[in-house]
Amino acid sequence: MAKGYRIGWPEEDLAWKVMEFEYTELQNEHTIQDLADFLGTVFVYKQLSWRSILAEFRRRHGDIRGIWLCPRVVDALTYYGRYMGDGAAILEYSYDRRNVVIDLGPDGFFVLDPQFVRERGVDPLEPLKRDLARVLRWPRHR
Repeated sequence: MAKGYRIGWPEEDLAWKVMEFEYTELQNEHTIQDLADFLGTVFVYKQLSWRSILAEFRRRHGDIRGIWLCPRVVDALTYYGRYMGDGAAILEYSYDRRNVVIDLGPDGFFVLDPQFVRERGVDPLEPLKRDLARVLRWPRHR
């Protein structure tokens, strides 16, 4: 199981509703190809409409949960930390890599059925401290 992180709880976690919002409201055109690839319909997605691809997803997965996560704590803080309000926390999840539907790299990935692990304290310097500690432990060439 892999780990992913986000800032605060999602407003919506029904996967099909989140993807519908991404595609129709935010006009993220890549969503149709990403979802078609995930469903294994990559070779025919240009002949399929968004409605038919989303309907196929719902037929296979129903009302499964899905949320956006980042691969590292520092990514979650970098891209979404500015949205942290009072009381927002860093949330840690575990997930199966086979359940990643959309992958935007450090900016985040949309994953199905993640399992909540824990809520972490909000120390904005924590990931920087950890990264710095890791760099300082690297073997030095002489």
